[in-house]
Amino acid sequence: MISHCVIHHWLLDIPSGSLVHQQSGEQRRLGEYQLKLLIVLVQNAGKILTREELNTLVWERRVIGNNSLPNAIHALRVALEDDGKQQRIIKTIPKKGYILEAEYCEFSLDEKREADSKGAAEDAGVQLLYPQTVTSQESPSTLTLAREEWQKESQKESVWLTQKLQARRKRFWRWMCLAQATLLLLVVGFLVLTSSLKQENKLTEQVPGVWSNIHLYALEHVNDQLRPTEEIDKQINPSLSALNTLLIEHQANMQVFYQIVSSTMNYTVEITSRCDRRELAMNIAQFRSNNAQLNALIYRETEREINEMANCVN
Repeated sequence: MISHCVIHHWLLDIPSGSLVHQQSGEQRRLGEYQLKLLIVLVQNAGKILTREELNTLVWERRVIGNNSLPNAIHALRVALEDDGKQQRIIKTIPKKGYILEAEYCEFSLDEKREADSKGAAEDAGVQLLYPQTVTSQESPSTLTLAREEWQKESQKESVWLTQKLQARRKRFWRWMCLAQATLLLLVVGFLVLTSSLKQENKLTEQVPGVWSNIHLYALEHVNDQLRPTEEIDKQINPSLSALNTLLIEHQANMQVFYQIVSSTMNYTVEITSRCDRRELAMNIAQFRSNNAQLNALIYRETEREINEMANCVN
């Protein structure tokens, strides 16, 4: 016995992770967390779920952005053709949470009735693509049975989906660890290379104390024409000042190492907090040509690294 759930003319097909329109057959794929969120809402149709409950049931208390849940709710409303203002199907309850209205959830059972419907449709020369839904004319026991069967099946699918998400998360973190290890080796290699240069080469801090959470260091060639003549601190001061404010908010510190070779600046950043550490290395060609683009590049790439750092829990 297989049970189906239809939400506002859209069949929830959990195995394929999509919504299928009953009349047109149009298929709309959902993201894995969007799918799990919809399953949780249907399982609790007619009940208000708080943000904390949804975070526990869908994201398993992992740290997520403030907009992750609202964005997922918005995506589900678009997929279900729900009006974001009227919110007929999925409603936002101010200061409480979200609710999926039970009246929009219909359940059906695939058993002998489906075979009979399919045979009748074939006799009429019509191909039946999707199961008929249980109507209000059928007995309450049939409706209850269909809902209970769907609840059981969706629980099994939820376990499978959770395992899939956990496996994907493990693969992601393995990849991240590998990428960070590779980047760390590059940084270490760069530092080892610089330490093996001539004794005339030295690492000098530029304008100490200008930024509270940033230290800027230049690799200088004292007796060589490659010694930087530009005042880089002034050139990239707009981006560093903005990043310093962001670092204060994240309770993090940053060290910047740069070396100028002809028209290229080797730019390496190390960002640290109480619970995380990030590195960024760039070779910026023709960095003198456009100061605005240089600052935009430095801010954009560094901001991404800072925002991806783990949130330290007190």
